[in-house]
Parts: sequence; C-alpha cells; structure tokens
Amino acid sequence: MKKLIALLIVVMMFGSFASAQEAMTMKEGSKSWNFTFGGLGTFGMGAAGPSGGVGMNYFLNGETAVRAGLQIQSGSTTVPYTGSGSGTDGSVSQFGLGLSADYLMYMAGASSRVHPYWGGGIGLSMMSKDTKSAFASGGTVTEVKGGPGTGMMFDIHGVAGAEFFIYPEISLSGEYNLNLIGITSPSDLEVTSGGTTTTTKQGSSTNILGFSSAGAGIHIYF
Repeated sequence: MKKLIALLIVVMMFGSFASAQEAMTMKEGSKSWNFTFGGLGTFGMGAAGPSGGVGMNYFLNGETAVRAGLQIQSGSTTVPYTGSGSGTDGSVSQFGLGLSADYLMYMAGASSRVHPYWGGGIGLSMMSKDTKSAFASGGTVTEVKGGPGTGMMFDIHGVAGAEFFIYPEISLSGEYNLNLIGITSPSDLEVTSGGTTTTTKQGSSTNILGFSSAGAGIHIYF
C-alpha cells in the first residue's frame, strides 16, 4: 500500500507539470465512475490480499455528493511442504465482497485542481477463508474454514481524502478511512481431518475505532 500511495503522489506531481488544464466544475447532477485500489470505504479488507472496486459519485450540488461502491478482494498463498520425503503443499485462500454508501462534503483546496473532501458512511462486507495444511505422502490433509476474520461485518466509518485533477474530467485520489463502529459476526470454525469435521461456534463482537485503512483511486467524470 505504501508503494501504491507513493506512486500516486508521483503521478500527481507529474500531472501538475504535464497539464495546465483546470478541474471540471462540480454541480448538481455531476457524476463520476470510481475505480479503486485497496479502498472504496475499504471495509477493513486490507490484510486479505489484492483488492479493487468500482463505484459512482452523484453530486447533490457543487459541494456535496453521495457515493456507492462495490469492492472485491481475493488472495491465495501456497504453504510449502517442509517435512521429510515427498509431500503435498498446503494453501490459504481468501475472498471478500463489500458494499458501501457514503455522504461526502468537498472543500476548497490549495488550487482549483485539488478537491479535499470528508464525510462518512456505512459498509457491509463478507469474508471467507479456507486453509489446507501441507501433508506427507500417504498422510491426511487438515482443512480449516471460517473462524476469526471471516463472516459478515457491518460498519459505520469516517472518510477523509482529496482528489487531484490531471485533466478536467479525470482525477486521482488518496483516501483514509476510520472505522467508528464495527459489528462482526464470524463464520463458524470448521476443522476437517481424516473425514471428521469439528464445528466451533463463534461469537459476535462490536468494535469502536477498530481499524483504519488507506486507498487510492481514479475518477472519470461525465
């Protein structure tokens, strides 16, 4: 994420020298498609693997907008077999899906091409995880599904960020999200080994100021 944000800053700086065009004038009915990387009200999904999302802004007037977005995250890691003799590698795979709705308020920036904003919103997400252990030839694989970090989550979050217009209809943004309240209902923990599955119920939890995350995005106005 740090490399992504650093790259975004470099692109912004390049854009400021490459184009002298002003930003578009936002007004009632203005809209933008949003393509995000590691963000979109990131749902606390930053640790599970590569993520990306798509959404849309709709401006109620020149200073306020509502935003809706969809984020998908998927990742898979191989766990090498390290025992003696031959064996089979294990794996860890995760998948996340999130929806968010935000209310954003824009402020005047250092120049007409910089549009800082802040606001808040709600998010609903789900996360699944499947872990298979490495095992020796003739041995038994242990598979673990669910447990902490999986299941459904509802959150209320705060948003702070800024858009930098490299062309009148195209901007780049950096955004910070702070979870204010998060309610998590984890999936049951299922451990399967040798054909036997053991299920352990997981309790729900509520977190206040539980996590923060950062993301970057590209916005195309129309």
